[in-house]
Amino acid sequence: MEVSVREPILEPVERLPARTLLMDPFRRSWAVAPFPVACLSCREAYAEKLRAALSRRDPVIRDFFDLDHGVRVGRFSPDDPALIDILRRKLAVAGNDPIDLSDGKLQTLRMQLDAELAPVLRPQDMVTFDIDRAFSTVSRVAARLLTEDRR
Repeated sequence: MEVSVREPILEPVERLPARTLLMDPFRRSWAVAPFPVACLSCREAYAEKLRAALSRRDPVIRDFFDLDHGVRVGRFSPDDPALIDILRRKLAVAGNDPIDLSDGKLQTLRMQLDAELAPVLRPQDMVTFDIDRAFSTVSRVAARLLTEDRR
């Protein structure tokens, strides 16, 4: 997951174990032991993905895949008030493009399915992805942002 460094980090940084894909061919075990790395909280990482999905000038299908997968496996809820608050604060940072959920954006994403997403996913992951469901989730978050802003 890529993360913008324009916005301040809003939740405490977590230290979680990371490991490489490097395997010892003789022992058939990890060649490098897991080591701690600083990372965004899960909630803040998904707020970053939502910010990108909503406001990236040139939409990227992987943002929508990551969000759809995160909701499907229960990593985050698009209805989480704290997530919405973080997202609102991130979108308020100067330099973000306006929210765009146009039909044109959806069509651009559809064109990226076979060319950009399928080559990097396992077939079983590609089958579970539904661009309409993902776009609907992101649209629901945008509607919630706009509704709460009017209050």
